[in-house]
Order: sequence, then structure tokens, then C-alpha cells
Amino acid sequence: MSGFLHGVASGDPLADRLMLWTRVTTESETASVTVAWAVYEDAALTRPVTGGDVVTDGERDFTVKVDVDGLQPGQAYWYQFAVGDALSPVGRGKTLPAGSPERVRLGVATCGDYSRGLWNAYARLAERDDIDLFLHLGDYIYETDRDAVRAHVPPIDVVTVDDYRARYASYRREPELQALHAAHPMIWVWDDHETVDGTWSGGADPNDHDPQIHGPIEVRQANALQAALEWLPIRSPDPATPERIYRNFAFGDLIDLFMLDTRRIGRDEVLPGNLGLGDFFTQSGDFADPGRQMLGAEQEQWLIDGLQGSAAHWRLLGNQVVMSPLKLLGAPAAAGASIFANPDQWDGYAPARDRLFDAIEQGGVDNIVVLTGDVHASIVFEVTRDPNNPLVYDPLTGRGVVAAEFVAPSISSAGDPQALGPDTSTGDLEDILLTRGGGALLAVNIHGRYFEGTRNGYLVVDVDRTRTQVEYWTVPTVTALTDEQSLDATFVVASGDPRVTQA
Repeated sequence: MSGFLHGVASGDPLADRLMLWTRVTTESETASVTVAWAVYEDAALTRPVTGGDVVTDGERDFTVKVDVDGLQPGQAYWYQFAVGDALSPVGRGKTLPAGSPERVRLGVATCGDYSRGLWNAYARLAERDDIDLFLHLGDYIYETDRDAVRAHVPPIDVVTVDDYRARYASYRREPELQALHAAHPMIWVWDDHETVDGTWSGGADPNDHDPQIHGPIEVRQANALQAALEWLPIRSPDPATPERIYRNFAFGDLIDLFMLDTRRIGRDEVLPGNLGLGDFFTQSGDFADPGRQMLGAEQEQWLIDGLQGSAAHWRLLGNQVVMSPLKLLGAPAAAGASIFANPDQWDGYAPARDRLFDAIEQGGVDNIVVLTGDVHASIVFEVTRDPNNPLVYDPLTGRGVVAAEFVAPSISSAGDPQALGPDTSTGDLEDILLTRGGGALLAVNIHGRYFEGTRNGYLVVDVDRTRTQVEYWTVPTVTALTDEQSLDATFVVASGDPRVTQA
């Protein structure tokens, strides 16, 4: 007897194709299973478009991925899988538009820690019939075992490939996430928790990966990669290099979307603070090494070439860690007195950020919107090189603004303060500021336009020829199931004007 306990999903849409996914639950752990699939033009499944059979087995954890081509642009399709008499749920996918679309609406999700709270935000995003797809900016799963609100399955820090598979399986049993995947296609990139907190191209945070306990980090990273490619509807842009997940998508001539990997493929190790005060640092010494890499040389050049060569009206970046300067003490860069709190963000990789900004300015690239996850807070920035230098940045005119950045709230990882105790942070000053210190952060970071650090939710990004509008939607709790949500704030970036205004 076989079944489909983990739902269905679609992802990585293009104008003519769509990746479909499911997993077969079977009593046999050794035999292969033949799975039929079919795609339809209608929700009633009466007008078939295409279909076929695919074989899966235990070598790929009985997951199924089908790259369906020959589809029409900008069109919704419905799909279903079958093994014998067992039928999967019906999923809905949609291809990207071609030509000159007038409007695209995207959902944006990030940081869905199962152990920190319920997935009310996923459920609300699933219910929306006004988005074309959703971006997931990483931390789709968490490798840790926090057991803050509900226990992870398995109740361990995952290390082996079977551990990671089991973690994905437990996440995909949840009805809210199944509903979201059945309703909308997803474009995903990882952050660090898909592997281990603090992962980078050559290792991980030693506080989170101990080789004596967890084994070689290279093996753990390979295990995490294998499970992710099995369980997520991603199309590898280079099958010969499966660890490459950075890739781009064209929404006709309206949007070029670049999904970045700021964690695994090219990032240098996070540096310790240089002030003798924990993570606090100034951008000097090793932080100023001109060869310092966030993306890696190959991905960096890919992004620069893509931005400079883009003929689309807008350029969107799917980015994991905050790109804008985020300071504890602000001063013009030439004064060397700015103090930063988080070396994990682009602040800790200033030479790499400067190279990107140089390319944007030299190429005359405009209409750039950065969509960011990771920090479990809602923050809006005008992205500029040096926000505290009036010769570089003028918030009144927009002079010196390189892009607009919208940091998305977490789906559940921020938790509910009342459920997690009086201190919702880990004790780091950075986390305390992000949960409580919005006023202080915006006072120092004058390029900031909005901050809210206590609620979970998602974004809706509405793009047309005249502006990009970003809506911050939040849910009141992740401790109890609720169908409530609220629109907290809306921001607009006008075409040709990089300033961010609140609608």
C-alpha cells in the first residue's frame, strides 16, 4: 500500500515549464515505485495537458521530481500524482509570464522554525489568491532541537542524511505548509539552518558544529544538500555542480529576479569582533581585506553581469542576510568610528558589498529591490554605502541610494514573547535590539524607514511599471492557531526614484 502523506509542491517556474514534487509513502524500503503524474488546465481535472510515469526508490527517499515543459506562459495549471489507486492531493502551479506583463505579485516567506511556533503565517499566505508565487528566503527547516513551543522530529540536532530527510518529512506533514505548497509555486534558496547555524563555504560556527560530536562538516553539508535537493522543488541550474543554487528568473520584461546564495558556495568565514567586546567590530583589519568574499568570485561575477546586462524594468534580489549597513554607533566611514554588531551580515563583508555597489553605480543600474530574511524582524532600508555621511547620502533627495531593502519577518522563528519567556533573544545585544530596540536602531541608522521586531508574518510584493509596493502582513500569535492577520505597513518605491516612502 502506498500513499502521499507529505502533499505536493511545485517550484522554479519558467515561462514554459514547472517543477512538480511529491513523496510516496510505501511499506517497502527497498522496492522501486512507479508514480504516474498528470497536468491539467482546470481545477476539476477534466482538461489534461500532459503526463507520464516516473520511478522513485529509497536512494532518493521515495521523493519525486518532474520537470514539466511545453507549458504556456503566465498560466495556472493543476496537477496530481498516483500510485495504483492511491491519489495525491491536487496542486496548483503557475508559469512565469512572457512578453510585457503589466503586474506581478509575489509572496515572501522566511524562517519557519517548527519548534518556535505554529505556522499561521504559512496558512494565511496559502489562502491568498492574489499572488503568482512565493519566494522562500531560507531557514525552511531548522537543524537544531530547541523544543521551545513544540518538539522537533526527530528530537535531536540532525546530522546524517536520514536525519535531514526525517526533519523535512516532519515539516511537510504539517497542514499549513502542505496547503501553501499546493496553492502556489515556490522559488527557494537556503540560509544556514538548512545545514547548520553559521555555515560557510569551508565550515560552520564551532558553537554549532563540533567535529568530535557531529563528524566532518563537509559530510554534514553534503547530507544537508542531498536532502534539500530531494525534498524541495528546485531545478539545479548546473547539474554538474549540485551545490550551486543561485539562479535567476525572468518575468517577461518586467522583472529579473536573482536568487543569491550568501551562505554556502563562496562565503568566507565569519570573523570575530575586533573590539574585545563579543561580536562588536569596526570595518578595519581583516574586515577590510579587499579579497573578502560573501558570494564567491564566480557568483559575484554572475550577479554583476546579470544586473548590468538586465533589460527588465525592475531587478529583485532574493538575499539571505541584511545588506544595508546596520550600526550600533554611526559615523562617516572615513572617520572609522562606526561600530557594527553582526559580522554575519554584509557588514562583515564590506569589500564584497563595495564591489557590488561599484558595479551597480558604474553600470547605471537602477530599480533594484532587495528582499532579505534571516533576522526575524521587519525592517525597511534605503540601501546606501555610508548612511551617516551627508556627502554620500541625503535621505530627502535620495542621493546616494543604491537600492531599497525590505527585510521580511519570520514565519514563526521570532516566537511569541509571552510564550518564550521574558527574554526572547539569545542574550546577544544584536538580538535584544532586534526584538526591543527599534527606536534606537532607527535613530542611529537614519537610512532605516521602518522597524518591528516582535511579530511573525510575511510580505506581499506588488510590482508594476510605475512602482514596487511591499506590504508587511503579520499574525497576532504563533502559540495558538488563529485565522487572524493584519496589514502592518505598506511601502512604495517609485520607478526611477530609489527612495522608500510609506503608503
